[in-house]
Amino acid sequence: MKITHLQSSSELIEVAGVRILTDPWLVQGEYYGSWYHYPPLPMAPESLEFDYIYISHIHPDHLSRKTLARLDKTKPVLIHRFDEKFLRRSIEALGFQVIELAHGAPFDLGNGATIEIFGADDCNPELCAKFIGCAPVETEFRFTQIDSLSVITDGTHTILNTNDCPFDLSRTVLERIAKRHPVIDLLLVGYAGAGPYPQCFTFADDAQRRAAAARKEAQFIAQAVRYVDAVAPRRFMPFAGTYVLGGRLGPLNGSRGVPSLADALARIEAGISVASQGLLLPAGASCDLSTGERTADYHEPAPEDVARFVQATFDAPYDYDCEVEPTDDALFAALTAAHPRFAAKARDIGFNSPTRILVRDGNGFAAAFDAVNGPERIEGAPDADAFVEITVDRRLLGQLLKGPRYAHWNNAEIGSHLRYRRVPDTFERGLYYCLSAFHA
Repeated sequence: MKITHLQSSSELIEVAGVRILTDPWLVQGEYYGSWYHYPPLPMAPESLEFDYIYISHIHPDHLSRKTLARLDKTKPVLIHRFDEKFLRRSIEALGFQVIELAHGAPFDLGNGATIEIFGADDCNPELCAKFIGCAPVETEFRFTQIDSLSVITDGTHTILNTNDCPFDLSRTVLERIAKRHPVIDLLLVGYAGAGPYPQCFTFADDAQRRAAAARKEAQFIAQAVRYVDAVAPRRFMPFAGTYVLGGRLGPLNGSRGVPSLADALARIEAGISVASQGLLLPAGASCDLSTGERTADYHEPAPEDVARFVQATFDAPYDYDCEVEPTDDALFAALTAAHPRFAAKARDIGFNSPTRILVRDGNGFAAAFDAVNGPERIEGAPDADAFVEITVDRRLLGQLLKGPRYAHWNNAEIGSHLRYRRVPDTFERGLYYCLSAFHA
């Protein structure tokens, strides 16, 4: 059994003569153009040979439409049988055959090898409801989880891929996997968070921003430690965090709260309580799980090389740069048309905060609304004790207000395209969940 690391969470797993390509994001410029690989992948996506694609969930660094457009569409795509069919429809629209696997049901890959895909919450809506935003539950408790774990085995060696699944959400399913697969040869585990905090938020000073970044690093390292301790694999490989922001958002890289891969490995090794060996592979390198032999050793990129790469992308356009700028009147009309969906979602989940949302384009346009009252044009700060100010390029704002087929608030947020100021500086999870429904 062999694993070849490509980029981020993209792996090529060879098992019993079958090759599975996982979460292929192999081109530059996902999340509307802001996410880049460094170092770049040493081969073109078209050169990869594989038999199946496994896609864990809908986020663009896992479901990369730009990558799938360049891959062989005769190869089937394996996904979890989610209740919500958005993931399936999105892949089929790109021309692929989709095979949905029931929760934890082994799929025969041939020659004794199987893959099992588990929903992150173990299909437990009560547990799922605790994680609004990651795996939200509607009023009728119809789960719309968005992430999955997978187990690939040939009966002798086993790989567990946890993707972006939060540990607490996956605790129950990990127990189920352990009963079926008591020995995990390789655990693929995340080590970093990809959200907009703290780089896109306003702080009183740089010291507070650095402290927030340090807390974020510690939080995700601690989660990786909990995964390794719970699974006790023979080896573990931190993955899914090796991206940089390119284009005009490049200056935000230094405050994302993401450790280097080598630093993450050292901190995880120092924190775990089980005898498990860490593994790092450079892009394009392989490891044979039978022998432990690697085709190349990992070396941390020099910070100055990364900085030069990011600087070279500064003038690269984002996906929405080619859009026509909507007028102020058109933006306000779109905001007004979108508000009923926002308000309906707030009622559905019982979100009744008086916090006002102030949307700015950074060039003079501003409008404010809340969970009950529709938008009004304003100048300056809103007349409210609590508000969240969101600044966004007006071209992207126009796309966001049209709907998810054009742009999605969550993807814009993860791509660092939204800038936030919170007064007071408190996090209301329901507000951001409702914001995902803010479109016409």
